[in-house]
Amino acid sequence: MGHIMRYMAREEEQREKKYSDWTLFKKILGVFAYYKKEAFSVLSIVILFSLFTTTIPILMQQIIDFFIKPFSSASPIEYVITGFRSSFVSNYSSSNIGILNKGFTVIIPPSSSEISNSLLIVGGMYLLFIIINFILILVRTIFFAKLGQKMIYRIRNDLFAKLQYLSFDYFTETESGRTISKLTNDVDSLGELLTTGIIDIFADFISLVWILALMFILDVKMTLLTITVIPILLLIAFFFQKRVRTAYRRTRVAIAQITANLQETISGVKVTKALSREEKNIQNFKNLNKENYSANVQAAGVSSLFMPIIQLIAALGSTIVIIFGGYSVISLGTLTYGKLYAFLEYSNRFFMPVISLFTFYTVIQSGFASAERIFEILDEEPSVKNSETPIIPEKIKGLIELDSVDFRYQPEIPVLKDINLTIDSGRSIALVGQTGAGKTTITKLLSRYYDVTGGQLRVDGVDIKEIDLETLRKNIAVVPQDVYLFSGSIMDNLKYGRKDASDDEVFDVCLILGLHDYILQLSDGYETDVKEGGSRLSLGQRQLISLARAVIANPSILILDECSSSVDPITESLLQKGINFILRGRTSIIIAHRLSTIKTASQIVVIDNGEIVEIGDHEELMQRKGRYYDLYQTQLTRNMVK
Repeated sequence: MGHIMRYMAREEEQREKKYSDWTLFKKILGVFAYYKKEAFSVLSIVILFSLFTTTIPILMQQIIDFFIKPFSSASPIEYVITGFRSSFVSNYSSSNIGILNKGFTVIIPPSSSEISNSLLIVGGMYLLFIIINFILILVRTIFFAKLGQKMIYRIRNDLFAKLQYLSFDYFTETESGRTISKLTNDVDSLGELLTTGIIDIFADFISLVWILALMFILDVKMTLLTITVIPILLLIAFFFQKRVRTAYRRTRVAIAQITANLQETISGVKVTKALSREEKNIQNFKNLNKENYSANVQAAGVSSLFMPIIQLIAALGSTIVIIFGGYSVISLGTLTYGKLYAFLEYSNRFFMPVISLFTFYTVIQSGFASAERIFEILDEEPSVKNSETPIIPEKIKGLIELDSVDFRYQPEIPVLKDINLTIDSGRSIALVGQTGAGKTTITKLLSRYYDVTGGQLRVDGVDIKEIDLETLRKNIAVVPQDVYLFSGSIMDNLKYGRKDASDDEVFDVCLILGLHDYILQLSDGYETDVKEGGSRLSLGQRQLISLARAVIANPSILILDECSSSVDPITESLLQKGINFILRGRTSIIIAHRLSTIKTASQIVVIDNGEIVEIGDHEELMQRKGRYYDLYQTQLTRNMVK
């Protein structure tokens, strides 16, 4: 089993590599299109946040250049007042300002009270900026979370809705545990990308552009020196890109394997205990869990190596600023202390979003790995589709015609070959044959779980491909041999196919099938909770409820696939009378392995190896002593031996 799951994991991993990064990015951005108003609000907050946070270093530059540096000297200072002169000089008396012969405006340090007043004003401005910045962070966080959760809500709903309309073959070829993993684990991972990834990346990008612009305004040469490390960062990112994505793709596949194994093991707990498989199942789970452990350790290892390298390169950029900036201030005098401080602050802030972008790089790769698996489902095209102009009949009478029908699940293996069969409206027929002969396949084609690969299948003279799919299936009810009941009450399950059915209608059907008295004996009667899969009921009881559920749906065509195989002979005898009453005037197809249950069928169709080999009633087929006769005699002999 383990090697089969590993093979399926490799097959799934290869299938998920069909999306490029750009394609995935466009698909993820497409989710934002549903929330334009919220996205615009977030964008506005991000821009305001960037403006306020990047204004603080400029304010600090003015404080240093016009207050701290000039006023720290004990002697008068010559200083050229810049464009901020009016703001910062307005507090000084005219006696403190004089014009020298050299043409410089000199600020003579004012009194301590004047300095205190000026610094209080500047300090108040700084505090105001900090408070506004705090408010913007709070609002941004709330808006980000709300927008992100809305998108997760939509994706999960869209994913579930898509699963409801995918064709039957998707579910037969895909483990349910893997699908559940995509709906839970992968949506959560993509949600992290949307809430703390894409939006924060967008915010960091705006901050990056704004900070870079301010750096160029302060000093072009210093800015060019600072960004010389960017190409190195990009090369490192390109080097790690495939490795990080591969590592996180492996983690998504590994957790999907665990989910699939858990779902399968829990669902098959009875078989596990019956065959004493506990220890083998534990070992198999350990192997899968070890693979998940190895995958996550590998992903963490790649990420942990990636980030220190990025931080080291970013530190190199800050070092360049310190060396050349300090030289410009001390030796050349081309840069003021305030500008150096502002530039150092901006260079650090410049690398903060850069580091943040690379920090989110692992989140992006993890999210992209999950997005691949999610969009694989969302982009899946059902193999069975509704016609572009479907026919919606007012009523389906139930005439069924199979005209030279061929079918293959796989291209190279024929399952049905040249099937020609007509079932008149209101008539009941039985399909018999050995296991794998193709009986159930015929009913699956009639329900359009699959489309025929050759010939034509008609209902009431219309190709079923042209009939509206929902209308067709509402008029066909199937009682499978493998019964499934949903969590909830017996009444909920009985009305599952027709919610508007009245309680009296339910009681009538249950009375006919001999089910009513049994249900009333239960602790809560029709409101008894059957639990998941109907685990509180026996298999025979589940089959009876499944049959009643199909009849309550009031279909035009009823398909019974060995629906009484698990009930005792006495109950089966009573049930058969009820079935005969229910089938009156209704087109029905009965698949039976116990041939004694279909002796009264008006027509018996014998199928062998995908072909119809005999048609007739019980007496006719017994007289021919053909394939039906052999099957009947074999069962009769086996029953006598028992």
